[in-house]
Amino acid sequence: MALPLSEAFTARSLGVMWNNYEKTLGSAPYLGRQKFGTRKQDSLELKFIKGKSGLPVSLKASNFDAQAELRDVGGFSDIQNEMPFYRESYMVTEKEEQEYDNYRSAENTNLANQVLREISKKPMMLIEGAMVVPERQIWNLLAPSDGVPKIPVTIGSKSYTVEYTSDGGTAHKADHFVDISGSDTDKWSEAATATPLDDLIEERRTFAKKTGYSLTRFTMNTETWEMVLKAEDTKKQVLGITAYNGGIRLQQAQVTEYLRGYGIEIEVYDKLYVDPADGKTKYFVPTGIISAQSGGVYLGDYVFGKTPEERSGSITDGNLSIVETGISVYTYATNHPINTHCIVSMIGLPTFEGMDSVVVMKVA
Repeated sequence: MALPLSEAFTARSLGVMWNNYEKTLGSAPYLGRQKFGTRKQDSLELKFIKGKSGLPVSLKASNFDAQAELRDVGGFSDIQNEMPFYRESYMVTEKEEQEYDNYRSAENTNLANQVLREISKKPMMLIEGAMVVPERQIWNLLAPSDGVPKIPVTIGSKSYTVEYTSDGGTAHKADHFVDISGSDTDKWSEAATATPLDDLIEERRTFAKKTGYSLTRFTMNTETWEMVLKAEDTKKQVLGITAYNGGIRLQQAQVTEYLRGYGIEIEVYDKLYVDPADGKTKYFVPTGIISAQSGGVYLGDYVFGKTPEERSGSITDGNLSIVETGISVYTYATNHPINTHCIVSMIGLPTFEGMDSVVVMKVA
């Protein structure tokens, strides 16, 4: 016989169900989360230190028996923000509870389990939504359309911005943002005149000369990558021809192998999400934007905080479950009206110690 809903629909059972449900989604992993570490803390304050970095400066010559000259190595940027809180809930209606209980009382376990699975899908959707939050935040730092790493937060009708620079991003953009989208000939959407391979190779060389960082991984979505493949100059360079008369479509492997010879790895990332602000489906990496990251550089951590539900719930009692390191699943019942509720919540924000090693290119 099926269990009563109060025992079957608990945070503990939903946590177990999520671990199984996630394996059946068949979707690509979140690339941004893979680039950052993960940790958890109790405090709501996120603080990290970004040190000055760049090319090494040669030591100065010195006389023997002389006091060593003190070098000015520059200060540290102390960046501190309060982590935003995200929370939504789902309510099992009295009708749904009644339907489940009718099948359970009739000892029709199969139908009772079908109803329970349908009821439990709603919390799964909330957990999926919580998984989107860290990914959006990370790509707001790695691939901002205006070149300024920042995270917008909207609570109801109010909005604010979590800043990662002290001057609105003016100084950061000078060395870390390239915008050719305003050029009628250079922008990549102009297949006849654009030179995307040269743009990528030149930016890698320029940035290394300027900062000492070696850009190795260039992330973009398929629509941007198609601009690279369709450019006439790309076909000339990869095929080794001086004139292009049309009718040729390059294979992706041909272009990636060509760029690999210049130390450039291409990452095509097409994962999508629905923006709750306007209901539109969007890429995490916008079309026309490229995020170029340096090899072997620690970018930062995604830091989860402790939610109110985690503070008041109990894993032992079964009304609390923590999934994906810091997403809280919390269940409770109300007596009037008689309903069972599930809350999914999280507090989180990424650090970005490696921001000086990233370049954003706006190419269309």
